[in-house]
Amino acid sequence: MRRLIVNADDFGRTPGVNAGTLEAHRRGIVTAATVMVLEAAAEEGIREAAAGAPKLDLGLHLVLTGGGRPASQASSVPTLAPGGRFVRNAEALPTRIDREEVRREIAAQLDRFSLLAGRPPSHLDSHHHAALHPDVEPVFAAVARERGLPARAASGAARERLRKSGVRTADVFLDGFHGDGATARNLRAILQTLPEGTSELMCHPGFPDAALRRGSTYSEERAREAEALCDPDLPRLLGRLGIALVGYTAL
Repeated sequence: MRRLIVNADDFGRTPGVNAGTLEAHRRGIVTAATVMVLEAAAEEGIREAAAGAPKLDLGLHLVLTGGGRPASQASSVPTLAPGGRFVRNAEALPTRIDREEVRREIAAQLDRFSLLAGRPPSHLDSHHHAALHPDVEPVFAAVARERGLPARAASGAARERLRKSGVRTADVFLDGFHGDGATARNLRAILQTLPEGTSELMCHPGFPDAALRRGSTYSEERAREAEALCDPDLPRLLGRLGIALVGYTAL
């Protein structure tokens, strides 16, 4: 049996990202999305998803990078947010991070999600794969286990550790549909070689708007992703291959 979760990261980042993600769900193969609850368009995106895409799984896209402000009091997370803001990317994270700070910030973002959505998230993942950091991963796993939430395993080793911690994960994580690989041809190739079990395909659909172009180096590519994910031939291809589209709630 082959099952595929198609998860759109960065939901809530801008109105254009929200619109592209919802389009890739309604007309395409996106089955889940993870919300950046600290972004200005998060509340609107969650509201639009609830009204127009009730079958779309909505999870939390945990943000510990990107240069923004934390959900918790900045003074309470000084190693995560030096000077009151997160570092720009995962490579800039300090070697050692206070794990209590990580737990505090994850809890604050989960609370923010529940406040906006009126319910807990369906699953967890992390921006820039910050959950792979050695001081973040154990806390990320513990919180997922405590709250009964499945989570993304962004590497084989992370999958083993998460499962050992009692966290549900997909069997395979696919990150090749990105950048130069974000084409309809490559997407079809990924589907044709999908292994047995449940796989998660990470994607970043969106319609580039001014806010996205100002704040992200990955903007025009999102439109290509959205177009490829909405290829009308994909449902027939999935049917021929015997691949079932599912959300994270299927884990």
